[in-house]
Amino acid sequence: AGAPPPSPPPSAEATAASAATVALPSPPPPPPAGPPPPLPPERSLTEQLLELEADLQPTSSQIAQKDWVTTTLQPLLEKHSGGRLSMFGSCENGFWMNGSDVDACLIIRRCTQKPSWVTKLNLVKCLVQSHRLGTAEVVAKARVPVAKVNTSDGMELCDISVNNVAALENSRFVRTFAQLDPRVPSLGRFVKHWASRRRINNRSEGTLSTYTLMLQLFYFLQTRGVPVLPRVSDLLTEDCSAARDALLAQASAAPSAASTGSSASSGGGGGVGGGIGAGAAGASSFARALNAFARGPELDNDTGELRPLPFVSGVEDIAARMPGLLGRNTESLGDLLHGYFELWGHEEFAGGRTVYVYDAAREENELGVLVMRCPLTHNNVNPFTPSVWRAIHSEFGRAAYMLRNGRRFAELCEAAEESPAGRGPRMGR
Repeated sequence: AGAPPPSPPPSAEATAASAATVALPSPPPPPPAGPPPPLPPERSLTEQLLELEADLQPTSSQIAQKDWVTTTLQPLLEKHSGGRLSMFGSCENGFWMNGSDVDACLIIRRCTQKPSWVTKLNLVKCLVQSHRLGTAEVVAKARVPVAKVNTSDGMELCDISVNNVAALENSRFVRTFAQLDPRVPSLGRFVKHWASRRRINNRSEGTLSTYTLMLQLFYFLQTRGVPVLPRVSDLLTEDCSAARDALLAQASAAPSAASTGSSASSGGGGGVGGGIGAGAAGASSFARALNAFARGPELDNDTGELRPLPFVSGVEDIAARMPGLLGRNTESLGDLLHGYFELWGHEEFAGGRTVYVYDAAREENELGVLVMRCPLTHNNVNPFTPSVWRAIHSEFGRAAYMLRNGRRFAELCEAAEESPAGRGPRMGR
């Protein structure tokens, strides 16, 4: 049998019918005119920050280091010193980050003088070395003496001080604000990273302390159109509120500076009204800090107990006291960080301004520098020379200018070659 004959070619009618049953693909849409629209700058900045945040978290070795302090060093020191070891600073206040130190304080009753502190720190040194935990060096001439504890290889483990109770209370205050909104610790780490890279975060060189940076952040977040954080004056405990009201009432009843024909200076340390002796205005200035009406000293020397905090510190308690505050601001991380630099880079702050986180207020001073008042002590937390402050202020202005012009956060954080303490304001930014 031969091969079958070939099939005849399809007719023209069959070909047309077959084509009619096949769905042809639609032509592609025409390309858009011009390049795609850019992302909004604040969203782009937020994305950059979220990418960076993982790199700024404390490392596993830092966490292990802190665990070693609490599980190994703390029981040893407490057993032999008769005190309690408490953490403070960034490792405790919510702003711990890659590269940050571990700071601890021995709280010991009836140990009030610097020579006594140094004696206790020498005991720390002996215990560390005799138990072969590493090495320790006592820095006795520092403003706050410390024992610097290192591994036998020279890696820093922690710094220990004695009865540094003001730092402990500051840390508890900072932690209270850090836990009120998840954006706050993130923003704090970004600001610290930027300031460190630009070499303006070193109190020993006359630039910004980390506490000052955090107070600047808190003030900014208190003063948004929709606030992120409350004023400290709204968080007083009932006892402190009563003591404040009594202080102001007493001052109002006393002869004022105006009625005696004298005048109160508003210069000095950058405060208002010149002090308690200036009548109601002076008392109002003095009462812009919690220690003015907190009960007792920070540490009871007879018992070694810290006083209760003079402000409400629990998130739920603060939310109950100030309903509608927490969570109402919905700005992005990028919005907030840009706004932070716009505020502190503004020309208003190039001259003298005194800022109060206590009641979210600011006013002019005659010093030509930023005076940041501690809401607990009313102290100026970070004295500057005018030339150094102008150089620091120019860094805030540089950051605001760069973000305004769409520059990346990594460009803001380009490493500076020298500290502002050794140069004047940046020109031609």
